[in-house]
Amino acid sequence: MTEKLKVGVVGLGIWGQNHPLVYDDYHRSEVAVVCDMNEERAREVASRIGCDWTTSVDELASSDITTFSVATPDHAHFGPVSTLLEANKNVLVEKPLTTSLDEAKELVRLAEASSGLSMVDFHLRWDPQWSMVKDTVASGEMGKPHMGYIRLSDAIEVAEKWLSWAGRSGPHWFLFPHLFDLMTWIIDEVPETIYATGHKGILQQKGVDTFDAMQAMVSFPSGANVTFETSWVVPNSNPSVTDCHMVLYSETGKIEYDQDFSGISFATPEKYSYPWVPLGKRDRWGQLNHYMYSPMKYFVDCVLDGKTPECTFREGMVNTAMIEACLRSIETGQPVKLADLLG
Repeated sequence: MTEKLKVGVVGLGIWGQNHPLVYDDYHRSEVAVVCDMNEERAREVASRIGCDWTTSVDELASSDITTFSVATPDHAHFGPVSTLLEANKNVLVEKPLTTSLDEAKELVRLAEASSGLSMVDFHLRWDPQWSMVKDTVASGEMGKPHMGYIRLSDAIEVAEKWLSWAGRSGPHWFLFPHLFDLMTWIIDEVPETIYATGHKGILQQKGVDTFDAMQAMVSFPSGANVTFETSWVVPNSNPSVTDCHMVLYSETGKIEYDQDFSGISFATPEKYSYPWVPLGKRDRWGQLNHYMYSPMKYFVDCVLDGKTPECTFREGMVNTAMIEACLRSIETGQPVKLADLLG
């Protein structure tokens, strides 16, 4: 019989509820317990999955369960992750690692002192198209990248309706982690300098006190320069909830990717749309096969097979430092050297 890893999940919000769904579906794992500050939600998910529930992370830390996913809101990662690391648990945490560079540094220290494995869920690395971009650049067939542009934005409903904690995050914490991870992964370098600008006002008028949009010019040691852009105020009439485009120029080539268009569009009486295929649904054979579920299964494999996972906490710390650099650049109006933040 195949060994099944018992996994616990902390945080059962919109995306967090996918974690127990995946672990329950994967043939190498099973959900042992779910945890949420909202007792009613914890009870409901546990009843649906058929597992135990709790509202206490300390209770999880003292249990015999070895492996956990943390999918709490962006600003609430440090507490549960640090508690579980100190208990030598295996921990997968959603991006961003934290929304504080000091906290990120502390989590790296705890992770490297722990006997457990740790990983940040930068799930776009598992998108076959982004993997193809990575492999093409790594092959050298187009020469070294020298200039790029990448955008990931969300329809305004994400900040207005989806996330009750949107004011404690923003497009920079919610979306930039994906872009910063992708480009540092694809170019395979830690950036040198970051210069950023940002805009506030539209969301503030709607009671969400965070940035509407942010842009950043990032310079890499090889001389490559990439412009990053993110926004939380895309009109809800946009065909997709997300707005993601990339172009990367190299010495002898060019790569473009439009992530919004899945290859199919629907024109209904209500809206023209690009559906997310097949996120959030089982296929007709009952399988959960979207790439966004793959990092959770991969982490289970790493734990069972004794392999060190990629997307390390150190990479998560660099990711957080890049966003911190954006905020400092906006505040000072000057470029920020990443080395000054990382020490």
